[in-house]
Amino acid sequence: MTSTSIRAEAAFASGGPSWGRTAVPAVTGLPAGLRAEVAAVIEEQPREARAVVRRILGVTIAALASGDHRAWTSAREAEETARAGSALAAAGARPDSLLVLIGRLTAWAVERAAGPQPGSEGKLKDVVRVGHAVTRGLAGGFHRHARSRTASPLSGEQLAAALLAGQRLPDAAACYQVLAVLGGPGGLDRLPPLGGVAVTRGSVGYLLVPDAGPGHGPELAARLREALPAAAWVAPHWARAAEVPASAAAAADVVALAVASDAPAGVHRLEDFAVEYAAMRHASVEREMRRLIEPVFAGPGLAETLRAFLRADGNRTRAAEALIVHRSTLDYRLKRIAQLTGYDPVKPAGMQVLAVAMTTSRAAAVRARFAAVAGPR
Repeated sequence: MTSTSIRAEAAFASGGPSWGRTAVPAVTGLPAGLRAEVAAVIEEQPREARAVVRRILGVTIAALASGDHRAWTSAREAEETARAGSALAAAGARPDSLLVLIGRLTAWAVERAAGPQPGSEGKLKDVVRVGHAVTRGLAGGFHRHARSRTASPLSGEQLAAALLAGQRLPDAAACYQVLAVLGGPGGLDRLPPLGGVAVTRGSVGYLLVPDAGPGHGPELAARLREALPAAAWVAPHWARAAEVPASAAAAADVVALAVASDAPAGVHRLEDFAVEYAAMRHASVEREMRRLIEPVFAGPGLAETLRAFLRADGNRTRAAEALIVHRSTLDYRLKRIAQLTGYDPVKPAGMQVLAVAMTTSRAAAVRARFAAVAGPR
């Protein structure tokens, strides 16, 4: 907004706290009933739209109270107001209640300006011009957004990418089953839609199926796995539309942990990797696990030895056979791992800590590939 913004900020502050910290614009003379309506309209808007709505209402109330229509009736202000309306529409704001409120505020200002005092007729006209200008600008912005969406509907991939980016879309379903997929060396050209929308990049991708209840995830994941031409790791996670980004990250982490722990291709769930997932989700713990395991990756043959030992469930004979080395060579390497990390892999507690550190560290690369799919395209 332009020059009236300064007066709007003062108007918000006149009733107590700063306008940036309160949901109710406080203007001298605004009836309590109207103030309650203002608070209710702001509260019903999406969280990301509330600051814009507060500012618009603050500027509008200040202009109505003063009768200063000059900025609102300029071409620049009209376009800015329309852009604000489009932005609010894109954020999922509700136009009807906002426009009705502005109409009620205008009626209050008209009643306030009417009277026998000199110049009241001119001020009355100015108040009406302000109300009309704000209503026209916001309504025009909302309609502009609606027309642009009708003219260029999102493709399935665009819809999936928008949901993964956290955008609020009017045509989105209420909830989704989010499936993270990692394909084999051949990559994923596309994912079977199974009634949903998908986005892929290289060997990783997401499938979002609307209106699937929380209990349907494993079944849907199994159907997806069977429909893929090659081996793949799949993890489901149910989400409401607004929670799709977080659920996609959780499903991707499960896939990453499955691959990092050398689990076979197939459907995997969070409870299969509860300890590793908890470590991966806490940045400080993940950093400590990475610091712990770094010397193992740096030592010749140590990472390969530890992986073989973990796959053998701590059986040294089987691990040595898998590595095609003498048992004494294996024992030497295991002792070296214990010296470097402070955790003895031969002991159950040490093996568990090293297993978590190895898995979370290896999972980071797969996690980054999924993040690239969910990020800007």
